Amino acid sequence: MDGFVRTMRIVWRAELLIIEAKLNVATKRIGATAFAGLVFVFGLGMLNVAGFFALQESWGPIYAALGVAAADFLIAVLLVLWASRMRTGPELDLAREVRDSGLLELEARAETVQDEVEAIRDELLTLKKSFLNFSRNPLDGTIHALLTPILTLLIRSLTKGKE
Repeated sequence: MDGFVRTMRIVWRAELLIIEAKLNVATKRIGATAFAGLVFVFGLGMLNVAGFFALQESWGPIYAALGVAAADFLIAVLLVLWASRMRTGPELDLAREVRDSGLLELEARAETVQDEVEAIRDELLTLKKSFLNFSRNPLDGTIHALLTPILTLLIRSLTKGKE
């Protein structure tokens, strides 16, 4: 029973490590995506400034503001791509391996318990058959039980007499 509890604890800890690794990556993704959103908002602000300057002047400050906005948009896209490609590290693979190993051990223990239960069932069926045979013909069992010691005593006494 102690081995079963130990295995269950190992499986539980492995599951916790898997969840922790997934949450860690999700947190990083959310942070990177939020930062990309912030950069996008700055880019949108610069686009608004560029539109304002476009109405005010013809060519000078307009292209500068548009260039800054384009660079902000490019940075935001790169951050979103980076966030979407984040993967869990080797600790997740290790935790999955430990969990799978624990589950295999639990399955093996379950098969052992099932074999033991089947063996007990077979013994009980054999015992039931013996009781049924005895209850149907109790004289056969009694004669067999009494005849063996009597024949043993008879054989011993005959061999002692010859010596």
